[in-house]
Amino acid sequence: MRWTQISENWTAFTPAILERWPDAREEDVLNLDGSQTALAMYLSSVTGEESRDVLAQVEDWRMGQIPTDVAMDPTRDNTNILESGRNLGPGEDPYDRDDLFGDDDTAQAPMGRS
Repeated sequence: MRWTQISENWTAFTPAILERWPDAREEDVLNLDGSQTALAMYLSSVTGEESRDVLAQVEDWRMGQIPTDVAMDPTRDNTNILESGRNLGPGEDPYDRDDLFGDDDTAQAPMGRS
C-alpha cells in the first residue's frame, strides 16, 4: 500500500505499528502524525538500530496487510466493489449479482417467512 494511505489513516495503523514494534509507545507514535521518516527515526531511537535498517523494516511492514477498519471504510466502497471483480469469471459484472446479494428495490421477506 502507498504511504499516503497510511498517513491519512494514521490512527488506524497505530495498533499495527505497536504490534510490530512493541517497545514503541502509543502516544509517541500518534504524535508522529503519519510521517514515514519520523517513524523510522523514532523507532531507531527506541530499538537502538541504525535508522536505514529501521527504514527498510518500515518498508517491509508497509507492504503487509491493511487494517480492517481502513479497508472497510465507507469511502472505499466503490473501490472494494471494483476490486472484487478480480474474483469473478469472464463476462461477470461485480455490480450485477442481485441473485446473491439481494435487490435494493425489492422488499425482503421477514425473517423466518418465505
